[in-house]
Amino acid sequence: MLTPEQEQALDTLLASVPKNGEETAVSPSADFLQTWLGVSGSQLKDYLSTLLNQKNAWQDTFLTWVEGNPLDSAFGFLGAAAAAFYAAEKDANPKITTYVDAFYYIATCASVGYADVFAVTQSGKAIASLVMVVGPGLADRALNRPKE
Repeated sequence: MLTPEQEQALDTLLASVPKNGEETAVSPSADFLQTWLGVSGSQLKDYLSTLLNQKNAWQDTFLTWVEGNPLDSAFGFLGAAAAAFYAAEKDANPKITTYVDAFYYIATCASVGYADVFAVTQSGKAIASLVMVVGPGLADRALNRPKE
């Protein structure tokens, strides 16, 4: 069931659909995100701008921590990735029955890439892909002395 506001927005949208070669345009005053999701386009733009502005600060903090604590950062990353992988795969993957099973798989993703376990969920595949990209770099630096 549509609300009156949604019906009006749908009518506005359908009115902008060209018929028999006509050219029409969507009214710039129609904010479909606000009508359908309760968030205006300008609110969404402001939120995304704020997140992007904070990204550099978070990135600098993370990289400083990794450079100063290479072994801690490698184990922290692998431990968190294993926990996320376990949560994603535990009910769907018969080879993931414990956290240790998940850690074993994630650790192989960060190094040689061999395992007799494979991700079966979309979330598990995304986590494993992230570990395959970031993990080797962290593993390479894990035994380096921290930078002064």
